[in-house]
Amino acid sequence: MIPPRTSDGSLKKPAKTREELESAIRLEMEDICEWPTDLAISVAPHEDTWKVVIMTDGPQDADRCDMIETIADRLRTQFDLKS
Repeated sequence: MIPPRTSDGSLKKPAKTREELESAIRLEMEDICEWPTDLAISVAPHEDTWKVVIMTDGPQDADRCDMIETIADRLRTQFDLKS
């Protein structure tokens, strides 16, 4: 079987739902550090890919935000957002 390709000929990435991507990010973060109770993330479509939105009731923890963005960057290369 020939793997699916995009219009430019590159291999098509598997798609995951927003909930699956959010869960994957959360699970990886919990392996690294404790997940704060006042922190929430949401995955949203962005141009031809997706982005993670970080929401908190208190001040943003720059280190945690950087870790979340790093995880999201890696997952973005592996998965598309299922529409």
